[in-house]
Formats: sequence, structure tokens, C-alpha cells
Amino acid sequence: MGTSSERGLAAEQRVTTVLTAQGWEVLEHRWRCRHGEMDLLLHQDGRLLIVEVKCRNAASVAFVDGAGNCLGWRQQQRLRQAFGLWLQGSPQWSHCGVAMALAVVVGDQIFWNGLGDSMAEGPHPWGD
Repeated sequence: MGTSSERGLAAEQRVTTVLTAQGWEVLEHRWRCRHGEMDLLLHQDGRLLIVEVKCRNAASVAFVDGAGNCLGWRQQQRLRQAFGLWLQGSPQWSHCGVAMALAVVVGDQIFWNGLGDSMAEGPHPWGD
């Protein structure tokens, strides 16, 4: 099955494949800064999508309130801070709308959860 890092990378590649097939362009993969890391940052039609990817095995999945409980408030804040820092260095993208999503890969399935108000407006970028 590989190391945790290898499984995480495979999950990120799977999510990337799904989103690029839907027309999203990858701007960053595993972008790191002092606040943390953005797993994926994608662009499509004037929108930016920040995706945090989690890989879980079926035995460890315990979604009480959906996939969102895999990503705590502090980690969401770190993602927002990392994105803010990225945007400072890439001001050409400042006109875009921004959404944040969590993708939890379990076996052959990807469970999606939008994080924040921008995701409630739909349609969801992954086409559900």
C-alpha cells in the first residue's frame, strides 16, 4: 500500500485527474509557505479552487457530519493564510472568485465538502 506520503500523493493525483477532466487548470501542487501547504490550487473561468486532499482507508472513516470533520478550523485558517500569501506573490489572480474544498479519498471514491460560504452558492466545481 505504500507509505502515508505515497498514499497522500496518489490521492492528490486522483483528485487532480478528476478536476482537470472537468476543465480545471492546476496552478499549484503542494505549494508550501510559513503558514503550511496548499495541496492543490486550480483555476477555471475566473474562479480559483483551493483543495485540501485527505486519504483515508475504509476502516478509519468516521464521518459524523460528513467529510468536513477531517479538516479542523485551525487548518482551514492556515489554508486561508497560505492562500493570502500566495496571492500576494501572484496578484494577477486577485480578480478571481475563490472557493475552498475538501476531497477525502477512500478507496475508489472521493467525498467532497465545500468549506465556507463561497461553496454554498453552487454549482459545485466538481459537478455534483
